[in-house]
Amino acid sequence: MPEENDDFALYGTLDLTSGHTHVEAFEKGRSDYTIQYLESLLEETAGKVLLIWDQATWHTSGQVTEWLDSTDRIETYLLPVRSPEANPMEDLWRELSGRVAACLERSLDTLLESCREYFEDLSPEQSLRTAGLYLN
Repeated sequence: MPEENDDFALYGTLDLTSGHTHVEAFEKGRSDYTIQYLESLLEETAGKVLLIWDQATWHTSGQVTEWLDSTDRIETYLLPVRSPEANPMEDLWRELSGRVAACLERSLDTLLESCREYFEDLSPEQSLRTAGLYLN
C-alpha cells in the first residue's frame, strides 16, 4: 500500500451450517470495532452463535470479554495460538488475499471494493468449498 493510504481490517465470519459469510471493514483491529462487528453479526443471525476465533488481543480484551458476558447468544471457542490452519475462515482470507493482490489499482478504496466484491460474489457453496467443508 502507498504510504499515504491508511489501512483497514476486515472482520468476518463463516456460518459452517449454511456457508453464508458476514464481513465488515473497520479502520483497524480494536476491541470497540470487535464489539460493533459482533453486534452487527447478532442482527444478521438468529439463535445462538458459536464463535471460533483466534487469540488476537482485540478478541480477548477485557472490554470484549465483558461485552460477551453480557449477551447470552454468543459462545466463544479460542483456537490455539498461531494455528490459522484450524480456522476455516482463514482459507477464505487466503483466497481473498490472492484475488486482491491481483488488483492493479492500489488505492485503499479500490482494494476495499475488491474485498467487498469477492464476498458478494461468493456463493455459500463456494465459501464452504474454499474452507474445505463442502460435501456433495
